[in-house]
Amino acid sequence: MKRLLLIAMLLCGTDTLVGAAQTGVSGPQVKPEDSPLVKAAKASGGPKKKSTKKVITNKDVKTSKGKITTLPPKTAAAVNVEPAKGLLEKQSDQRKADAVSAVRISAAEKKVSDLEKELRRLEDAYYDESVPNYRDSAIEKRFNQTKQQLEDARKELTDAREAQTKPRGKPQS
Repeated sequence: MKRLLLIAMLLCGTDTLVGAAQTGVSGPQVKPEDSPLVKAAKASGGPKKKSTKKVITNKDVKTSKGKITTLPPKTAAAVNVEPAKGLLEKQSDQRKADAVSAVRISAAEKKVSDLEKELRRLEDAYYDESVPNYRDSAIEKRFNQTKQQLEDARKELTDAREAQTKPRGKPQS
């Protein structure tokens, strides 16, 4: 066995081990220095102990002697609560409302201008008509009716403008 060991050492080229193998006495062994990983493992205190706490399972809960209360199901009114709107949703709603308001105002302005034109046309037709009976019966009725429609359209236009300029609630900061 010593020969086998001697041959292996000669092949490896180690001189100190050859001398130790020839004498049969092993010299003072120098421990190689530990790597940083080994040092960290030794400093941590070795393997961790398993937890002694018990894991609670459903079976443990069912067999416990503690008082368990169950809550009644929520009512339909509480379930159908609308979630709070975010800032983007509020802004989107506000833009839609502004667009609807602008369309309403433009429609009211167009209606007022059309009725004013119709009123001017009827007034001109009243003075151009030479038959007093037709002028007083037919044209005057249409004139009064158009005048009433114009007043209503102007009131509608004023309401639409007030609704657009009305404050929208609390200013956000």
